[in-house]
Amino acid sequence: MKKNETYGTVMIDIETRKIIDMIPSREYEDVKAWLETYPNIKIVSRDGSHTYRKAICGALPNAIQVSDRFHLIKNLIDYAKEHLKKELGVRISIPVPDEIINEAYNEINNVKEHRSIELKEKYERIKELSATGHDKSMICKILNMDVRTYDKLIIATTEEIETRISSKKEKNHENKVRQKLELVNEVRELKRLGLSERKISKRIGLSRNTVKKYLDEKFTPIHAAYNEKRIGKLTQFENDINSMLIQGVKGTIIEKTIREKGYSGSSTNFRHYVSDWKRKRKNDSSSDNQYKGIIEIIERKNLFKLLYSPPEKVKCITRRQLDSIFEHYPCFLKVYMKVWDFKHLLFEKAPDMLSSWLESIKTLRIAEFNSFANGINLDIDAVKNAIELPYSNGLAEGKINKIKVIKRIMYGRCNFIMLKLKTLLQEI
Repeated sequence: MKKNETYGTVMIDIETRKIIDMIPSREYEDVKAWLETYPNIKIVSRDGSHTYRKAICGALPNAIQVSDRFHLIKNLIDYAKEHLKKELGVRISIPVPDEIINEAYNEINNVKEHRSIELKEKYERIKELSATGHDKSMICKILNMDVRTYDKLIIATTEEIETRISSKKEKNHENKVRQKLELVNEVRELKRLGLSERKISKRIGLSRNTVKKYLDEKFTPIHAAYNEKRIGKLTQFENDINSMLIQGVKGTIIEKTIREKGYSGSSTNFRHYVSDWKRKRKNDSSSDNQYKGIIEIIERKNLFKLLYSPPEKVKCITRRQLDSIFEHYPCFLKVYMKVWDFKHLLFEKAPDMLSSWLESIKTLRIAEFNSFANGINLDIDAVKNAIELPYSNGLAEGKINKIKVIKRIMYGRCNFIMLKLKTLLQEI
């Protein structure tokens, strides 16, 4: 028997749990003729094959047929998944509740609050907390600080802290101011020694006007325009640009508009302004706008897990998420409820509920469920027996696995007679 090409049929005694016989076919006539050689059979547990049902009815009309519960549930879930694949995407989105957003936002703000504290303030807070008896772990927790940062700050001096908190731009400015101040002091020292402005100019290499400026007591090495925005070609058009950006106008259209109004600067300068504006707006956006409409993504494959296992065993979906899915995707709720209603009547051994369940399926008008219901109606007695009686195909599935192992041990190089003999000998 080759995989997926030839199928056979095996018979197992429910009481002795042993394989009785095998035939290399599952066709109606072959199975019927084979079953007729066992007229003493009273109960047959099988899968949902209509061929087997007809063969058993033809050979053993008085035998009780029991449909397999596993195959019933599997077929129902397969139909459910087939329908849901048409209704839902691979990923679905659900909104995050406001209370969850607020909780997360408060936590983020708490982290940002401590992260935004200047290094100098952190250093001072560490000293204060240490003085009040707080240990390292407690201080790190309060300030949301890594222990490595704590270790560096606790041994640092005030001068080292001042050096570390300065930005690169500030450091460059401080260096330039210090260099100019040294030059100013040198000019003033030479003047104090009695040199004229002309001689000072020659010795240091500065113009006389610069020397005169450095000698002025009101002179400061800090540039008057430091930290002040310069007026450029784009300045007079900033209000127009801001207004159009707020309205969502494209940058190319904005640039064209301001050029028609007289802007003669470069496109690079304009693009830099737009980038800075967007970055600042993003950073300055309020918490309501920043976190409004937040959604979370749920994988469809995780929803399918809910058809197999109860919610408490599906760890990847919380109860809150499940309620939100039911609310926003009623198509899944309908399918979910019908699958678990069917499982309930199977596990609770309630065959009387089957008819009402089949009626409720019709109201959904789901083609896949209608196909499943039609199959149930064609085999209604066997399905009811599956609900009431304890028999199932579990034993047969296990024996089939054993047969496959025996076949593989021989690397598939045996005919059916050899496989049958080896299998039956194993059962003795």
